[in-house]
Amino acid sequence: MKIKVLPQGIEFLGNSNQSLLEQCLENKIMIRSICRGGLSCAECRIRIVEGDANVLPPSRAEVGLLGSNYYLDGRRLACQVRVFGPITIDVTEQLSRSDESLKKVRGIPQDKLKSSQAVIKTMVLDEPLPDES
Repeated sequence: MKIKVLPQGIEFLGNSNQSLLEQCLENKIMIRSICRGGLSCAECRIRIVEGDANVLPPSRAEVGLLGSNYYLDGRRLACQVRVFGPITIDVTEQLSRSDESLKKVRGIPQDKLKSSQAVIKTMVLDEPLPDES
């Protein structure tokens, strides 16, 4: 089966045992993915131009991550698409995004970390203890 990638016009033979993301990366077509196919980042969005009958419909989890984009313009996650026939995809969105638009990994920057002043098994009371008489 033939996979055609727009706007570059690159064509390669597909493999139904691999996701579209894996196949594109093997053929030197850069598609961003933070989670590497873990279905959590939605960075690998592509649009199927022709041959949408040659892929399985999206899973409930994929539609949940894509939101209304799937229904509005047919976007899919390349990490979830398995191809079973000729298909044409558009990766213009991948090319048009700048490096600055990448999602940031959540967490505290290393330079902002402070050491903890907590002491294990120590309790501090603001009020004096009542007399035990």
